[in-house]
Amino acid sequence: MAKQSLEAIKHSVDSEKPDCIAVELDINRYNAMKSEQQLSWHEAMSKLGVFTYVLYWVMKRLQIFFGKKTGIIPGSEMLRAVEIARERGIPIAFIDQDITLTFLGIKNIDFNEKVKLFWLLIKAVIGIRFPFLPGKKEKIDLQKVPEKKLVNEAMALLRKEMPGLYKVLVENRDRFMARNLIALTERFEKIVCVIGAGHEEGIKNILKAYM
Repeated sequence: MAKQSLEAIKHSVDSEKPDCIAVELDINRYNAMKSEQQLSWHEAMSKLGVFTYVLYWVMKRLQIFFGKKTGIIPGSEMLRAVEIARERGIPIAFIDQDITLTFLGIKNIDFNEKVKLFWLLIKAVIGIRFPFLPGKKEKIDLQKVPEKKLVNEAMALLRKEMPGLYKVLVENRDRFMARNLIALTERFEKIVCVIGAGHEEGIKNILKAYM
């Protein structure tokens, strides 16, 4: 959600002049974001189950909070990339897996991991509401993309503490997106790929192994 990432997208397209722009979205999620459609709470709960829906709801509230802090709505980077592509007549590729599969994966992870995630999210909310409480705090500039070191540490911690969730949210999607990028290289010479910082390392490693 960093403002810096919005500027970086335009700069990358201007400097690279790509034949294709790939984004970390699936077509259904993109259409939902554009139309601002949201599942009703009972539809979402029936698809996700009660506990997974509560996790989803808390994560959504955190996204909204940070969006207000930065003045940028969640997913703005991806929407901006698509907008630039359409303005310039550059082909767009939606490379992420269907978000429904991701939610089903979260629904099926170990219950203990769900509890861990829930507690982590609650601590995040408490930290936001009561920043004066004691405890180690890392200052992060929400206007900038997090440093690679910080992102890698966060990914390593997630993988260690919640391996099932890491596999669903990161590893499986890294593989899916990397496969789509490899397929795109057969049609396009130069691709600008817009993904979240947490996917960069994994996708790069898969592409390096392929090359």
